[in-house]
Amino acid sequence: MAVLLAGAVAAVAATRINQPLAHPATHSALPTEVSAHGTGPALPWPTRGQGAVAVPSLGYADQSGPEPSVPIASLTKMTNAVAILRDHPLPAGAAGPSITITTADVAEYDNELHNDESTIPIRFGEVLSERQMLEAMLIVSANDIAYSLAVWDAGSELAFVAKMNALAASLGATGTHYVDASGYESGSVSTASDCLRVAAAGMADPSFAEVVAMPSVTLPMVGTLPNIVTEVGSNGVVGVKSGYTSQAGACLILAGVRSVQGRPVLVLAAVLGQPTPPPIVPASTTTTTRPATAPPSNGSGTTTTTTPPDDLQIPDPFRFTRPVVEKLLGATEAAVVPVTVATADQVVGAVTVTWGGSAHPVPIVTADGAWLLAWPGQTVASTSGLSPVPPGSTKGSRVGTAMFSLGTQIEVVSLRLASTVPEPSWWWRLVHGP
Repeated sequence: MAVLLAGAVAAVAATRINQPLAHPATHSALPTEVSAHGTGPALPWPTRGQGAVAVPSLGYADQSGPEPSVPIASLTKMTNAVAILRDHPLPAGAAGPSITITTADVAEYDNELHNDESTIPIRFGEVLSERQMLEAMLIVSANDIAYSLAVWDAGSELAFVAKMNALAASLGATGTHYVDASGYESGSVSTASDCLRVAAAGMADPSFAEVVAMPSVTLPMVGTLPNIVTEVGSNGVVGVKSGYTSQAGACLILAGVRSVQGRPVLVLAAVLGQPTPPPIVPASTTTTTRPATAPPSNGSGTTTTTTPPDDLQIPDPFRFTRPVVEKLLGATEAAVVPVTVATADQVVGAVTVTWGGSAHPVPIVTADGAWLLAWPGQTVASTSGLSPVPPGSTKGSRVGTAMFSLGTQIEVVSLRLASTVPEPSWWWRLVHGP
């Protein structure tokens, strides 16, 4: 009988000692957001026309003021290229499919040549790769190639322009409308901010970014030509496009890459409707006239030109524009700052186990530090995900993650126990039971 009693007592004791404890409770004390202190600089906006900046990875954008839709000339070709690459994806460095120049392409080239548009020579039956055509359109700004790509993709320029407008709408470019594939027509309009939406979409495509970063290009029938965006290849400028017509004025978008603590960040700046230098008036095109009400005189009168003003040559349409957009790009790049969102061993919560009438908390800490890039005044969103913690979990056990995000940037930090979750002694369990 004594043996049976002893066995029963031992069984009860074993049950008490081995009874599982309740899972500890977890609690997050991670702030829902982290602010980038300070305010951004006063940007050097253009005094005429429009200006806009964007830092896509930060989700940051700003503009100089109200933005009416205005002609944008060859900036239109960015949308052409993005639409082509979405329909015909091209890995970076790849040539892509071959495209044969048709009689319609040559007829368009001849017409554009007659209109003194920006072109490169092409001939019937010539074969160019998709990559070469993108290079010709984006680097040399060839209107004839913009037309040929449009017809190759959609069967007609009209059908392709519809695709371009749909693409602009999908990017949130609500002030944008295209009527042609190259931007030669003044009816192709946009805003500075919209143009940066398109530029950001282009720079996110490796082939687009690779092409616009080329300082020069070598093409059949023309040899090696420089990028018309002369800033490309210097001072961290990696693109992107310029455009000029008499209706649009000078338009220029630059993309720059700045390294902040070893982390690259892409910055975009655009200006539209900038003034241009006065045109060159050849002496051979001038003639002597006199007002209709003036009496005849021996050769006296007013001197005018017989050449339409729109046809007069401007040797460097971007002379006044380059300094404006370069300063805007530089000031935007300089304003991007690193923001610490977590430090190693930072307490961001607790695991609490209760027994003996008392709570026994164990801090939850970050395993590593983390930081993001931000514009002063922006806020970084933060969230945490905690896993159930078994009783007795040891110091350093992984108990979840903290995630920090701003724009397209995401940093994930592991969360760990700062010490082992305490458990009652076997004697306490025996005396107090479960």
